[in-house]
Amino acid sequence: MIRKSLTNIINKAWDCKISQTRHSALFINGAKATEHFVYVTPHIDFSEKIQHKETLLKELLRRKANIDLVRVENLWQVYEDLNTRKLEYTKRKDEISRELGKLIKSEPDSDNTKKLKIQSDIMRDNLKKLKAPLWSAEEAAIVEVLKLPNSLHSRTPDDGSKVLYTHLEPPTNAKNHLIIGKDLNIIDFKKNENYYLKGDAALFELGAKFYFDKILKENKYIQFSNPDFVKSLVVEGCGFEHTSPDSTFILHHNEDSAVNIDNRMHLVGGASLCSFLAYHAKNVLYPKVLPLKYFTMGRQYLPSPCDEDSLFHVSQSSVIEFFGAAKTADDVDKILEDLTGILKDAYGKLGFHFRLVLIPAEKLHMWESLRLAVQMYSTSLKDYIEVANVSISGDFISKRLMFMYVEDKQNKFPHLISGTLLNVPKFLACVLEQDVDFSVPDLFKVRNWAV
Repeated sequence: MIRKSLTNIINKAWDCKISQTRHSALFINGAKATEHFVYVTPHIDFSEKIQHKETLLKELLRRKANIDLVRVENLWQVYEDLNTRKLEYTKRKDEISRELGKLIKSEPDSDNTKKLKIQSDIMRDNLKKLKAPLWSAEEAAIVEVLKLPNSLHSRTPDDGSKVLYTHLEPPTNAKNHLIIGKDLNIIDFKKNENYYLKGDAALFELGAKFYFDKILKENKYIQFSNPDFVKSLVVEGCGFEHTSPDSTFILHHNEDSAVNIDNRMHLVGGASLCSFLAYHAKNVLYPKVLPLKYFTMGRQYLPSPCDEDSLFHVSQSSVIEFFGAAKTADDVDKILEDLTGILKDAYGKLGFHFRLVLIPAEKLHMWESLRLAVQMYSTSLKDYIEVANVSISGDFISKRLMFMYVEDKQNKFPHLISGTLLNVPKFLACVLEQDVDFSVPDLFKVRNWAV
């Protein structure tokens, strides 16, 4: 009866067409542990999420996510059934071992002893047969669960951007920033992957970064230094597709040896979310250090999303990136409120039109719960461009990369907030397309620079 029941469960596992191909750098189970080093073991909370299935379905619909929740749930159920059966066999095997240990001393050749030995062999055989399908089911289920997006913030709009604040009026001309940059001899633009800022544009870049550097330091943000390269597991842990060349710049092996697509290096730049998490992954903090409020000035590297050449689509950007961590969602909301005020004041003093908007659910990255964007109007595109942003991700990334703090002798996951407070190429492009002639703003001039 036991053997028949086990056979039915294993057949059910294979009927789900569980894939044997790895698609995750973040999750490594027993089947792959001999081939890959396990850096982190992500905290999986699908059992809790699926208890609120209707809410989860609504959020997937709001995001217009192409995810078959029924399939994910079925895979998870198969994994749980197999895991439950493993626990039952293990428990029964331990019970038999204890009984057998007592009988062997007093009745080594009795019928009961022989019967228990046979049962012990059956349990051991069942556990051996269960191992492969359990590992396959576990991998198939968790890899799919890791593709589920973050829960949405209560303020995230459903349809269209929600404008929170507007400063001045948008420009009304028909300027193109590349033509202006070429005429002024301040931009040497080859293509999206190759451009140079010269003269006043170079001064603009440095001045803008020093301007925001000073503001953030005045608001008690700590300057940080990050690596330019991160591993695949950090990229996936942050919610990006680690195998896609459209997501990050992937470094390839020059040797003829086989390449493991789940264990490569990615060029993201020191001013990126991934580089901050490379430092904080598998890190345990004391609660008294929270909230964390860091920022960095540096490069950010992203593959160009389109063939159109402009500063709006360059692969290398000089940016101001920030990263924050707090105990609760309310603490993160407070940081967002403070940053909203900082952005209003910082961009407002520069004298250009901009607006603050909340981005709708369907345009969020899978790791984002909410995104506040600073947008400026481009007269060449006749549309608004995001020159800065602030994203709340809650404990979504913390759970994936095991970033924790200890409180009341319990491991807890901090809530995260991050974003690009200044993207120089996009900001410069919009400034060049203003109604007035271009000049370096007074607040960006050399006399105001400070390290």
